Amino acid sequence: MKMNFTEFKNKFQKVSVEHYSNNVPKEPIISVSVHTYQHANYIEDCLKGILMQETEFSFEILLGEDASTDGTREICIEYAKKYPEKIRLFLHKRANNIQIQNRPSGRFNFLYNLHNARGKYIAICEGDDYWTDPLKLQKQVEFMERHNEYSLCFHNSKVMYENGNKSPHLFRKLENRKYNIEELIKGPWFVPTQSILFRSRFLEIPRWINYLFGGDYALQLILADKGPFYCLNDTMSVYRKNNTGISSGGDARMFAQYLINVLTYFDYYSEFRYHKKIEKRKKEIIHELEWKKIRQDHPIKRALNINFYLIAFSNFIEKYIK
Repeated sequence: MKMNFTEFKNKFQKVSVEHYSNNVPKEPIISVSVHTYQHANYIEDCLKGILMQETEFSFEILLGEDASTDGTREICIEYAKKYPEKIRLFLHKRANNIQIQNRPSGRFNFLYNLHNARGKYIAICEGDDYWTDPLKLQKQVEFMERHNEYSLCFHNSKVMYENGNKSPHLFRKLENRKYNIEELIKGPWFVPTQSILFRSRFLEIPRWINYLFGGDYALQLILADKGPFYCLNDTMSVYRKNNTGISSGGDARMFAQYLINVLTYFDYYSEFRYHKKIEKRKKEIIHELEWKKIRQDHPIKRALNINFYLIAFSNFIEKYIK
C-alpha cells in the first residue's frame, strides 16, 4: 500500500526535476516543506517567515516550485541564491503534474518535498501562507522533545481573506490540550496545515494519496493513527483564504465528496479500526450537504444535484478501490 520514492518517480516523473545547487547540512533537525505555484504576491512573506526563525538547531527549507508563470520561480531562485545554506530548491516541470479527477494539482510537488525531507521533524507551510512568530519552530521542537507520545503538534492560525469581504478570525476555537484521531475524524477539520510539525519517522505515503484532493487531511489522519496531536497555546501563522479554493465554500458538494473519499481510503488503510466513526462522519457530511440544498435549491434541482453526487462518488470508488 505504501509507495517509496523510487516507485513514486517511476510512476509520475516524466522529466527530471532540477535540484538547484545548495550548501544545506545533510542532517538538519527540521525539514520545512514549501510547495508553491503562482504565488508571486505571497511567496516572499512565506520564506521570510521561515528564515526569521530563531532556533538552537539547524533546519532546511524544501522549496518546490511548480513552473509558475507569474514570477514565483524567479523569486524562489533569488532566495535560493541568497540562502544556499538553508534552501534546497526543486524546479519542477508541468509535465510531471499529477491530475486528480481531471484537474491539475500540486500533489507531485508536495510529495516530492516529503520524499526528500531529511529532518527528524517535518513542518509545512504552503507558499501563500506564512508564519508570524520567530520562535514557532523552537517552541514546537522543545515540546516534541519532551513528549515522545505525540506524533504531531500544531497551533492556531489567523485566517485572512484576500478579497477583504470578511474580517480576520482564528482558524478554530482550539484548546491547549491533547487531540486524538477520533476528534480528527469527527470534524470539522481543525488543524491548520501551515501550523503542523510532526515526527518524520511516522511519515507514510500510501499509493492512494496520489489520487485524492485533501492530501493534507489524509496526511493528518495517517499521523494521528500513529499517536495523538497536541495543540500549543499560541497563534503563530496566517492562513490566506480566497473564494476559489475548494475548502472556501465555493463548491460544497465537491468539498464533501473529497472529504468522503479521504475518509473511505483511510478506512481501508487503517484496516477498519475506526470504521464506525468514519461511517458516522460520512453520513453526517451527506446530511449536511442535503440540508444546504434543501435551504438553497428548488426541489427538482436538489434531487438532480444529490443524484449527481452519488453517481460521481460511486464511479470514483469503482475506479480506485474495487
